[in-house]
Parts: sequence; structure tokens; C-alpha cells
Amino acid sequence: MGEVLSKNLDVIFYPKSVALIGASREVDFYINTISASKLREKFFLVNPRYSEVLGLKCYPSILDIPEPVDYAIFAIPARIIPKVLEECGKKGVKVVHIYSSGFSETGLEEGKKLEEEILKIAKSYGIRIIGPNCMGVYCPESGLFFSQDLPSEEGSVAFVSQSGGQAISFIFKGILRGFRFSKVVSYGNALDVDFIELIDYLAEDPKTSIIGAYIEGLRKTEGLLKTLKNASKIKPLIVLKGGQTEDGARAAASHTGVLAGSAKIWEGFLKQVKAIQVENFDEMADIVVGLLYAFPPKGKGVSIITTSGGSAVVHTDLCVKVGLTVPKFSEETQNQLKKFIPIAGTSIRNPLDAWPAFQYGTLPDALNVISQDENIHSLIIEVQPEEFKAYTTTDPNIIDKFTTILGKTCKKIMDEQGKPVMIAVTKSIYPELEVKIKSILQTMNLPIYQSIYDAAKTLSKLHSRFTQF
Repeated sequence: MGEVLSKNLDVIFYPKSVALIGASREVDFYINTISASKLREKFFLVNPRYSEVLGLKCYPSILDIPEPVDYAIFAIPARIIPKVLEECGKKGVKVVHIYSSGFSETGLEEGKKLEEEILKIAKSYGIRIIGPNCMGVYCPESGLFFSQDLPSEEGSVAFVSQSGGQAISFIFKGILRGFRFSKVVSYGNALDVDFIELIDYLAEDPKTSIIGAYIEGLRKTEGLLKTLKNASKIKPLIVLKGGQTEDGARAAASHTGVLAGSAKIWEGFLKQVKAIQVENFDEMADIVVGLLYAFPPKGKGVSIITTSGGSAVVHTDLCVKVGLTVPKFSEETQNQLKKFIPIAGTSIRNPLDAWPAFQYGTLPDALNVISQDENIHSLIIEVQPEEFKAYTTTDPNIIDKFTTILGKTCKKIMDEQGKPVMIAVTKSIYPELEVKIKSILQTMNLPIYQSIYDAAKTLSKLHSRFTQF
């Protein structure tokens, strides 16, 4: 009784045993995933209404489990949580994740009082609380899961989210974009374990190289500036702030019971702590891909390589709007490009309208020449799957051949020239070709984007981070 709450959050991510209190078919996503994980031999179900659920033994109370329990998930009505929490305290449980809702997010006084009562009990036993009103923890290394179809493979990206739904969605974005996670936390109302404490922990976590965060608002702000500044120095911190409009702020308050704060204040604050601010989850995934499979450019000069003169003009404007420049190639570069690209019907300026290079297989040569231009600090290559459709009838392996050569060339440029190369594989009317091209390039650990614009925004934000440190 009366233990000081532990500041070491290892037990949250690496429990040796887990109990699901309130086990039923309604929370089968916890049962099916954890019972199939590394924790399966130390996963216990609790519900006095059942002797078994989904074929697994069910205990009447956590006190009836014959082994120690580190971590308990509460999927029970809010009103009975104080009683069950007392039992967890007597059992010696170290962490309680409250999946249940019906607390301060309702806006009702009784919900707020219930939270106060729960926190008082938890402190008296030294129990840490995640939530309430959240999905909890996903840590593939230890076997904690909170949804179906989450990868069992470990990665190096951590994600902290007030929203459980967005936590799941961002993991799925990682699957589509070719990255995996070290730890993901949906922390909901943040009654105890909060945003600041989680970021402090992840900043020092050796299994995490990049931290993403979705914030709606904060209960506690003491130490926030120091925490985010420190985290940003150690590893990239990408932040999406929800509730930036009046309507969004109102939605945030009803979602997790916190105040969202002014958009302008947050924007200035995130710049001060040198976090990378994004506008949506797709942009957050873009930044993660750029950090994992490329690196920040040392300057703003970008070369655009495409197969359409019109596309080149439009995307030059877009690159400039996001803070990059599209400089002229040097005279030496243009002279070298003439060896690989005929002038008639195309252009050897920047942007490079390089359809003959795509068609005749001289694209690697052209890319190598461009990468050596001192005015160019990064490259964006647009690949349009439609360009290959006609050739697949005569050479079924054309996609594999072209994509593999392109991938090897891009990696060589990044390794030898120290210049990031982004590949924009456009949306196609031939989705099977689009998927195949992306799949091969992702297998080679290359940064793949949906458009030149998405790649350009990423390069601009990465360059901004490079100039900050």
C-alpha cells in the first residue's frame, strides 16, 4: 500500500503476464490476438458469468488466478471499476489498461468523480493506469496486441495516440507503406500515464528510432517543453495536432475530455521544440518513409524526372510552393545528358522530360549524371505504370527488370552521392502494375510516394529538420 508510482514504463510494454477482466466475445480482438502471441501461456481471462470464452478457461475473479499478474485489461462497466481495481491492488497488478469508456469524456460530473476515485485507489497500490477510454498498448516484441491483423514483426517506429481508432489505422498505413512498429500506445483520457511521460520513455527507448504522435489536448503541461525539446534532439518527432479549428476542438473535448488549445499557439510551440508538424496521417507516414529509407537533403535543390513535359511544369510549381527549388542543370550536366536522351521531343533541362530514357533503358545513366550536379541536392522520379502496359505483352518481365535496375540505381546514388532519391509511383488505371512496381521497390527499402507533390513535401520538411540541428 502507498507505493510511489513507478516512472519506469518497461512494465507497460513488457509484462510477464496479462489478465483480461470482462472477457467476452465482444472483446474477442484482445482474446484472439494475445492468446496467439508470445504471452499465450501467461494470458488469463476473468468473468464471473462464464467458465470459458472462445475455448479458454475463465476465472471468476483476478484473485482466483493461481499465478502473479502484471498487467490487467479492463473491459467492464465503468461503475464497477473501483471494486475490481481494489482486487487488482491486492493481487499485486502493476498496470491496468482501462478499455472502458464513460468517464470525463462524457462531460458529466459523475464521470470526472469516478476518474478521481480510480486514480486515488491506483496510487494507494502503486498501480499505473493507461486510459480510460482507449485501446491500450501494441508491442509486437512482448506480445501485446489490441486489434486483429496487426503485424507480429517488430519495427523501429513508435506511435503515441489519444485516439484508439487512429492508432489502429496508422499501423495499417505502416503495413501499406512498408514500415513496422516498436511500440504503439492509445492512451485516451490520460488519467495517469500521459503524453509527456510516454514521449520521455520513447526518446530513450533503444528499440525506437522515430516517434509519431497524435495529440488532441493535454491534461498536464508541466515539463512539456523540456520533454519535446529533448526528444527532438535524440530522434525525429513527428506531431499531428487534432482540434485546430473551433469545431475540431469541440470534437476533441467530447472524444477524450481534454482541451485542445489554440492552433497558432501549438504551431509556434512545435516549431520551438523542433518537432516535425504534419497536417494528416498520410503526411506522417510520408515523413516516416523518408526518414527510414532516405535522409534529409543538404539543400533545397531538387531534380524532377518524369515522362511528361506538362507534368514537369505543374510539379515544378508545387515543389517551389512547399519550399524547394528546381534549379537549372549545369552546362556539364546537360552535355552529359545529351548522350542518353535525344533533344527532339523531350527536354534535358530540370525538370527532365525523360521518356526516351525510360523507353530505351538509359534512365540509370541519366540519373547518375544528374546526381553529380552540385546544384541538385535530391531527386524525385515519377513512374507512371501506364507507360509499361504496352511492353508487358512482348516482355512479361519488363516490370521486374526495370524496377530492379531503377531501385539499384537509386540506392547507389544515395550511398555514393549522399543525396536522397524519392520515387513517386502514380495512381494507375492498371492497379496490378502499380502494386507490383511499389512492392518490388518497397522490398528494396526505397522511399515510395503516391505523387511528386507528396515526395516534395517530405523533402522540404526533412530539409527543415536538417537545418535545425
